[in-house]
Amino acid sequence: MARFTFSAFSDEAAKSLEEQIAACKAAGIGAMELRGIDGRNIATFDPAEAEEIKAKLDAAGIAVSAIGSPFGKLFIEEEFEEHFAEFKNTVAVADVLEAPVIRMFSFYFGTENDHAALKEEVVRRVSEMVKYAKKKGIQCCHENEKGIYGDTPERCLELLEAIPALGCVFDFANFMECGCDPLAAYQLLKSKITYFHIKDYCKEWKQVVPAGWGDAKIEEILADFDASTLDVVTLSLEPHLKSFDGLKDFDAETQRRLEEKSAYATRDEAFAQAAKCMREVAEKAQPVRLGIIGYGNMGSGHAGMYKMGQHKRSHVVAVADILPERLESAKQDLPGVATFSSSQALIESGLCDAVIIATPHYGHPPIAMAAFAAGLHVMSEKPAGVYTKQVREMNEAAARSGKIFAIMYNQRSNTFNRYMREAVQSGRYGELKRVVWIICDWYRTQAYYNSGGWRATWSGEGGGVLINQCPHNLDLWQWICGMPCKISATCHEGKWHDIEVEDDVTVYAEYPNGATGTFITTTAEPMGANRLEITLDKAKMICENGKITLYETGISTEEHIRTAKDGFDRPKATVTTPEIEPLPGHQHAIVLNAFSEAIVTGDRGKLFAQGEEGINGLTISNAAHLSSWLGKPVTLPLDEDLFYAELQKKVAGSKAKSSVNEAVAADITASFR
Repeated sequence: MARFTFSAFSDEAAKSLEEQIAACKAAGIGAMELRGIDGRNIATFDPAEAEEIKAKLDAAGIAVSAIGSPFGKLFIEEEFEEHFAEFKNTVAVADVLEAPVIRMFSFYFGTENDHAALKEEVVRRVSEMVKYAKKKGIQCCHENEKGIYGDTPERCLELLEAIPALGCVFDFANFMECGCDPLAAYQLLKSKITYFHIKDYCKEWKQVVPAGWGDAKIEEILADFDASTLDVVTLSLEPHLKSFDGLKDFDAETQRRLEEKSAYATRDEAFAQAAKCMREVAEKAQPVRLGIIGYGNMGSGHAGMYKMGQHKRSHVVAVADILPERLESAKQDLPGVATFSSSQALIESGLCDAVIIATPHYGHPPIAMAAFAAGLHVMSEKPAGVYTKQVREMNEAAARSGKIFAIMYNQRSNTFNRYMREAVQSGRYGELKRVVWIICDWYRTQAYYNSGGWRATWSGEGGGVLINQCPHNLDLWQWICGMPCKISATCHEGKWHDIEVEDDVTVYAEYPNGATGTFITTTAEPMGANRLEITLDKAKMICENGKITLYETGISTEEHIRTAKDGFDRPKATVTTPEIEPLPGHQHAIVLNAFSEAIVTGDRGKLFAQGEEGINGLTISNAAHLSSWLGKPVTLPLDEDLFYAELQKKVAGSKAKSSVNEAVAADITASFR
């Protein structure tokens, strides 16, 4: 998604800086496109004055998204050098204010001017300003406006292509005032847009109106931009609404009719209405309101992806966590987000359409069931839960609710995994014969296990490497190869770490067709491998070190064994390395975006993993534990009551951990395999 952040020409709310700050804070706007203070244009300030402004803005927690400069608002015949000298001063001011952008124009043209003949001069002047600002790390962005060279989309594109470092400010209303269709302009300039000026235009009234009240197709354009761009983009409010003190003197009906035409009693009322409408139109473009429940490693990781602009069709509105310090972190990470000290409070707030559950594992099913009961859609982090009996109850609650239910099996978006699934499930290489997965690159130190009191305990986590690191792999194993019918396993508990759960596991599986599987994993091998071998009747695939090696025999192995004349004869194999392109974006964001799209469209086919599927990999995990505890093979379907009873014995003997150092990892991307 193009995550939208909000800014504004705050001088339309008030003259003084203090009043502008108050107006922005009241509207929930965290930045200014600074244009004027106390009636003075920003271009007239010097760096020393800018230092004073910066101090006040910093104290208020307000950033400067751009300098709303007047540069380029000069007739093309007029002298440029003095104008350029003033521009240099404004670059210095922008540098002090840490403004990344200077908004600019491309010179006014009289009715007799020939645009084509003067294009070279326009490009020369704009280029000089762009190059000078770039040396200071500041980007110049061109705004379309009536009467300048870049008034039409086509001439804007000419400038942007002639000056690659020049950014593009897309102003909906300005294009309409020039007689241009904003949607056509957007399609032409889409790939060049740096940020948007938010003001709408009503063709009937021939005037600027709040966003969503006019004909500029702002919601449609922002929705398309959101769906096609992975970036953080500013929506900068430029209200241009009318206000006059005499409005209150009219009768109520006249006031109503005037307000319909965007006339307000005061500037701050006009600004507040415009800001409200900007937020509403942005939310319509990103309609799914997300709440994050649990703000530890994964919850804050989802927030980080949102901040980076990775989410589409959704925006984060709330966070819940039982730890006050994590809620404080959420407030710092996501200014303006609502925070709650319990999942139930967030669920009952009415703020959210959907929740992401990123709590310790035992909490996934009960929180999901509470969310379904409240009419919310649910995305659960893996695993679905700790024991299948409870997960089955969660699945039944999801079915009753009719809401979208998904699980964060992000590795299903990995195109290597998708390729192998298709190769196996299509049947073109015959039946599965054997699968061997050595997945030992989950190395963890004791410090990792000591980072949370719930980690690596039966009572807090419900298991070790199988329930924490390997749910993705267990899911992929059954997703690619199908569910086994019998499991035998040895799960070594606390073999390599001071923990009470398993950190070294070997699983042997049998399939209904006679195929076998082996799954070996540990968190104690610093040079551990990740190698998946799948043997089919007519082919073999090996996935390791970021590539798939495919061996195709073209003949059934079973047939060759029966019919070959030479006892040592082997079928000849063609060896290839398929070229597989990854999906664009972060895996977790890809899966979440599909979830949001399913909510908007109602199409569950868009999901990478329906939540109900989480029980499959968990069944293998539960069966492996049960086999190890009982010392014998376990057949599927699993005896869920027996597993639960045996798990409770483990929980009863669970002990409080010593040497706990509660921490949230700064970077958990290594766990996103």
